[in-house]
Amino acid sequence: MAKSEFSDLIPRAKEILRRNDAGVFTKPGPRQYPHQWNWDSAVIALGLAQYDLPRALTEIRSLISGQWRDGMIPHVVYHLTPSDYFPDPTFWQIKNSPHAPPIATSGITQPPLLASMIRTIHARTPISDFIREVYPALLRWHRWLHTARDADQSGFACLIHPWESGTDDSPRWLEALAAITPIDVPPFRRGDTTHVAAAERPHHTDYERFVHLIDVFRRNRYDPPTLLSQSPFLVQDILFNSILYRADDDLRALALEIDQPTAEIDSWLDKMRANFDIRFWDEQQHLYFDYDARTQTSIPVNTAMTFAPLYAGIIDPHRAQLLIDEHWSNPAEYGRSGRVHYALTTVSKSESMWEARRYWRGPVWIVYNWLIVEGLKRYGYHDLADGLRHDSLTLIARSGFYEYYDPRDGSGCGSPDFSWPAALAIELLSHV
Repeated sequence: MAKSEFSDLIPRAKEILRRNDAGVFTKPGPRQYPHQWNWDSAVIALGLAQYDLPRALTEIRSLISGQWRDGMIPHVVYHLTPSDYFPDPTFWQIKNSPHAPPIATSGITQPPLLASMIRTIHARTPISDFIREVYPALLRWHRWLHTARDADQSGFACLIHPWESGTDDSPRWLEALAAITPIDVPPFRRGDTTHVAAAERPHHTDYERFVHLIDVFRRNRYDPPTLLSQSPFLVQDILFNSILYRADDDLRALALEIDQPTAEIDSWLDKMRANFDIRFWDEQQHLYFDYDARTQTSIPVNTAMTFAPLYAGIIDPHRAQLLIDEHWSNPAEYGRSGRVHYALTTVSKSESMWEARRYWRGPVWIVYNWLIVEGLKRYGYHDLADGLRHDSLTLIARSGFYEYYDPRDGSGCGSPDFSWPAALAIELLSHV
């Protein structure tokens, strides 16, 4: 793939990041997402580091400033208020928790990409002093994930809310959500459909359950042991735990850079590696499925998260080949077909819940494409990685910097002027 084909994307991407710059953090989207989101900022820092390293490090420091006293780095940090975003900071009622930080945040977390982004930045431009500065916070967050969120001593982090997965309304959560009966749901007014068409956002019945779960957490003062035992939603997510495994490995590398011990991190890696296929691999369908820790059953929904273990590097080449041969290339699932022209649709087209334009029910997300590009390269599928990179950049070039894209015609969905595709356009073009 020639860089010249997308030669105008980098200056356009920098302009998006400049316009979304709120000083100490970058808004994911100018209207829909006016605060700082955890894994958004990790990826945004990676893009910023290509041309403004000090600003990238400010982005990271700003995110870490919201860390809770028990180690959790939350999924939203509210540096600027008020806004029309829901939930607003007061809705979370985090001050009821003895672990809450002095800054306003949400009460849940998000996929832990941060250590991996810092390691990548350091490999390109050494930032050893910065690593020494932030390493204790990273270690505390990972320790919290492996202790406060390990419900069954498997080594895997459990999620207590679909928003923690980053794939909020994925059909893999539907059965677990359907088992929840919202009772005395606090009054709320959605903000997400103010700026984006309702047909591209989660259904209202799902949103009621999202809010009900937050109320459960509030009433239990965000106490981790209580939430592990009481949260109606308790799942082990393939994507989250694949990102965690990769991040643990990268955290280990950062520890070695600054002469810190690694025995604790090694134990996390060993346990996850030993249990990963036992917990998530389905030998009949040759797919990785999420796990409902509350019912202790697999969640047999075919989504593109089945490819996330490639990013982690946690699976053997034989299973990787099965994923590619039987699913990636299958036109009924993820391969190209008459109606779908762009990869990677986030849900298999074979699933009845597939929707081309609804949030995580089928649209292409550039951030997920980028993770899988990295995974494909890791396992030697360079041609597939190049094809997925090309699709990603083509979508951005043709439709603009959107939150996600319709895999049929490539049109943009969700928030326009979105920071993720801007940061990742820079990343994808800088390392062809």
